Amino acid sequence: MEGFALHFFFLCICYLSLEFLLMKNAINLLFIFLLIALSTCNRKAPTLFKKVDSAQSNIRFNNKIIENDSLSILDNEFFYNGAGVAVGDLNNDGLPDLFFTGNQVDNQLYLNRGNLTFENATLAAGIQKSNPLLWSSGVNIVDVNADGWMDIYVCNTLRTDPNQRKNNLFIHQGIDDNGIPQFKDLGDAYGLDDDSYSSHAQFFDLDNDGDLDVFIGVNQIEDIDPNVFQNMQSETAILSIDRLYENIGSDSLGHPYFKDISKKANISLHGFSHSTLVQDINNDGWLDLYVSNDYLSNDIAYMNNGDKTFTNKARSMFKHFSLSSMGSDFGDINNDGKMDLFISEMQPYYNKRKKLFQKGTSYTKEIMTRRYDYEYQYPRNVLQLNQGVNPETGLPIFSEIGLSAGVAETDWSWSSLFADFDNDGWSDLLIVNGFPKDIIDKDFGDFRVTANRLVSREQLLAAIPQIKVANFAFRNIGGTDFDDFSKDWGMDFATYTNGAAYADFDGDGDLDLVLNNINDEATLLENTLNTANNTANYIRFTLKGKTKNQAPYGTQVRLFLGEQVQTQTLLSGRGYLSQPEPILHFGLGNNQQIDSVQIRWPDGLEQMESIASLNRTQSLIYTPTRLKKSNINAQNGVFSEQSSALNIVHRDVDDDFIDFNLQITLPHKFSQFGPPLAVGDLNGDGLEDLLVGGSRGQTERIFFQNQKGTFDAKSISLKGQAKNVDEDAGIALLDFDLDNDLDVYIAHGSAQYEPGSVAYDDVLWLNNGKGQFTKANVDLPNNGKNSSSVKAADFDRDGDLDLFVGNRVVPGQYPVADRSYLLENTSTTGKINFRDAYDKISTGQTPLGLISDALWTDFNSDGWLDLIVVGEWMPITFFENKGGVLHQLENTGLEKSSGWWRSLSQADLDNDGDMDFIAGNFGLNTFYQGNEEEPITIVAKDFDQNGSVDPFIAFYVRDSLGQKKNYLYHPWEDVVKQFRALRKSFNSYGDFGEATFNTIFENQNLSDAIIKQVQWMQSAWVENLGEGKFTLHALPTQAQWAPVYGITPYDYNQDGYEDLLLVGNEYGVEVHQGRSDALQGLVLKNTGAGNFEEISIEESHFVVPRDAKSLVTLSVQGQPTFIASQNNDSLKVFNPSAKNAIQVKWEKGAYSCLVYSEKGTQRKLNLPQSTFQSQGTASFWVTKSTQRIEFFAADQTLINTLSTF
Repeated sequence: MEGFALHFFFLCICYLSLEFLLMKNAINLLFIFLLIALSTCNRKAPTLFKKVDSAQSNIRFNNKIIENDSLSILDNEFFYNGAGVAVGDLNNDGLPDLFFTGNQVDNQLYLNRGNLTFENATLAAGIQKSNPLLWSSGVNIVDVNADGWMDIYVCNTLRTDPNQRKNNLFIHQGIDDNGIPQFKDLGDAYGLDDDSYSSHAQFFDLDNDGDLDVFIGVNQIEDIDPNVFQNMQSETAILSIDRLYENIGSDSLGHPYFKDISKKANISLHGFSHSTLVQDINNDGWLDLYVSNDYLSNDIAYMNNGDKTFTNKARSMFKHFSLSSMGSDFGDINNDGKMDLFISEMQPYYNKRKKLFQKGTSYTKEIMTRRYDYEYQYPRNVLQLNQGVNPETGLPIFSEIGLSAGVAETDWSWSSLFADFDNDGWSDLLIVNGFPKDIIDKDFGDFRVTANRLVSREQLLAAIPQIKVANFAFRNIGGTDFDDFSKDWGMDFATYTNGAAYADFDGDGDLDLVLNNINDEATLLENTLNTANNTANYIRFTLKGKTKNQAPYGTQVRLFLGEQVQTQTLLSGRGYLSQPEPILHFGLGNNQQIDSVQIRWPDGLEQMESIASLNRTQSLIYTPTRLKKSNINAQNGVFSEQSSALNIVHRDVDDDFIDFNLQITLPHKFSQFGPPLAVGDLNGDGLEDLLVGGSRGQTERIFFQNQKGTFDAKSISLKGQAKNVDEDAGIALLDFDLDNDLDVYIAHGSAQYEPGSVAYDDVLWLNNGKGQFTKANVDLPNNGKNSSSVKAADFDRDGDLDLFVGNRVVPGQYPVADRSYLLENTSTTGKINFRDAYDKISTGQTPLGLISDALWTDFNSDGWLDLIVVGEWMPITFFENKGGVLHQLENTGLEKSSGWWRSLSQADLDNDGDMDFIAGNFGLNTFYQGNEEEPITIVAKDFDQNGSVDPFIAFYVRDSLGQKKNYLYHPWEDVVKQFRALRKSFNSYGDFGEATFNTIFENQNLSDAIIKQVQWMQSAWVENLGEGKFTLHALPTQAQWAPVYGITPYDYNQDGYEDLLLVGNEYGVEVHQGRSDALQGLVLKNTGAGNFEEISIEESHFVVPRDAKSLVTLSVQGQPTFIASQNNDSLKVFNPSAKNAIQVKWEKGAYSCLVYSEKGTQRKLNLPQSTFQSQGTASFWVTKSTQRIEFFAADQTLINTLSTF
């Protein structure tokens, strides 16, 4: 629109000028004016970054790589891995200089002469390669010997001859008469002429002795198949293992000497190391290491033990990783004082390249990952958000949110850098791209297999596709979300770029960029922020550590600006093979002052500084005044984990059934949703007990509460079939036989058996009052149906309990829904019976849908229990109870709420006297993105008439021109496996990648196909507006990072508003996206009127990090205890730290109540707590600030008022 407005403006000027000039008869002047106007119309809008032509900068370095008959990408996949660039002041004139490494070309040094002009001083400095065959890679500019002059360390790799892989340590010899720094290679003398296929190095103080030690990342592909699972600690295999060198000093030599202590230090894990970062990850005063590894080799988090040894703790902090990890950087993206981590990978961003690179579904990798004890890895960039210290491990726990943040797909990416490029106070993200030969292109792969022996090597090389892809610049928009500003910032040009670094080359207070390109001149980009009318402030810091002259790498600096905190760490390398200037640059936006600056030095000591003025560079000198503050883990949380203390110890075991073998294009499994939980007094002692459901082959377990407030566990089989083959999908504890004890109804499901299997039969067990059960002889109408939930209520007000049994998918026929059941209780004395009362559900569709959860409620407060159901490919659906008949509501306001809904719960969230609802959805941290304008679509039918349904999912993805179009999500191989007839429609992966959804199915008869759409993927609370109208409010950002399952309202801070406890994640997502696992357990504080704030893990201590499903509350010695189940993992049990909740039990005959406080009026219903596969009790909790509670019968008659607590 801005471009159109500009053109329109100048056209108007042109027209008015024409009128004027014609009157003056000045045709010649008109012609000249029109040329000027048209030239202005075509002028591009200014961008943040502007390329500096090499004619001005004199930077003509070009990392030119030429393939030959002995060495090419066909021989070594690292052939085009590129080289780095480092920034440092090499002549101490205050200007940042440049050093480029070259693979087949010589390295080059450029001295900054001011005004963005440089002088090539390579030859004059004596720093050229000693052997032209040296294949240089990473580079660092550091003062290794602490003499006040910056030295240069260059890593060499690739060559098979070890002498051609020896690293160079160019020690600064001072300045010559012409002002040129002089260097001498003393790698051998210093012990740093490592020859181990090193790609890069990090200098840091590993033992806090005040000198610089060195970690060297090794990337050796020879003799190793990088795509085969390996024993990562094999003593005999030829493996690529990193190196660690300790600076042991040498009085006799008069300079540092480095000793390889890798084995002694336990640096022993195999990997193809592309980048390494230094950070005190756990804030214990010892610098740790994060290593990004290519291919199948795991990323490694070497935690410093403080005794010159390291232990890999990656799995204790991160849940999944990028597959082929490339560049990396730490940065605090949300200004919470905790360092977050970004790793670049290779996932294309537009559909054709996605399909050209994408492999077919193989669940074997999932199995082998577990068998070889690898980490879970996925082919995309990852953004690991630091959630704070996990109170159980003492280590930080990270949530991977790259898809939600919009930074997961940037093609074949290398250097990634966090920095504040617009000085607004938030860390932006730069990602550079490029690989000259698309060796993993699937069409080329097919050609290579068929033509390898028929064409020459030169022809084969020429056949490899070559596509330059643009770089990316993402602007941080205030925390955990980024906008693609590549075009606005002038970064959308295409290069083959590997190394990148930033520095304020022209000294104007903003960060400029330099890129090391393959087969192109290096790119210098001027940041024009401070040449425009910019009012953003900044501050820059140089750091002087306790060792004279040496930069204290690993130092963390925090700026406090009101309630905001900015944090940065000084490193000797970041991104990929590169090093930015060793100055910490903070943008301040419109802030006019800094409250204080905290410096945490690498040894853990701290000091505070004040800042007198802004927009300058200030030196911070090591003068610590105190020890590091005690670890935040020592603080008490809102909740504490109590599973061991209460003896509620149980680990779910769920067989790994491969649903994708039935339908390869499924979005997720249906066999991995348990275990369900239910709460009630099962043995009649007045104490609430816990029943845990069992998966296929596993029995149930009851935890009986004792008088001490702990629990006694008992395994018991409440299955319906021999060998416990049925899998529990929901539990209802109710008195079905009216003998004043709780019986057990168990719904069975999971989609592991054929439709109609007896393994899907639900079962009812009768209690003798002592927690002993006998299977009831009852013929249930819904036998053989794949149940997903069971919810009990007296919907017809006849005094007994009826059941809604929600069913999800017909096994193996996704997305065909199984019919749900309304089971009307028609029992008589001594005989239990249920009637199929589906005729009392007045709806426009049968079945209701792929039901995942249901909720009995009374949304119109008329005394009749209504029903809400949610599921996949359906909106939140309301059924109003009119005298015992459930009528589907229309025009609710939620017609466009079709989602992949997971769960429901209810509470009066806005204190207005009616019930509101909370609905868990799949979330936004996913490839599957849909909204009203660009919905997700599924089309399904038995296209090939082979007896199985063929489902295909499509959503909007960019094409090569950046336009969003509706494309199939699935890889070509999966599509043709599911529907083989489509194979003849496309000749190549590329053709398929260009075909839209409509193109693929234009010749198919879809009249009898299932076609559904999704417009809303966010978890939300549903505000009850009254009169059958509702509106959705998306829950805060963290609630969108994974599917939400268990939901429990609880006023944890006793302020009169219902807060929310959420658990979730979904490990059964199809393998291309992989596990959705970013939820850690979440507490949302209700600040009034249904507005919610996220409570940090460090404050809440409510940590449920795995594949969480159910969430229930039970009373233990008069206080609430919250229990969450995790599929294939342990139960998590939490008590509030504050012991001031008051439990309220229902008055006899009460249907609902109103709870009055200063904050308004809350409505509650006499129904068991309900959420996904969960049933609690009907009792509830209030605070001492509660004024009174009024209990009502179903006809709204007041039964009693309670005013003392």
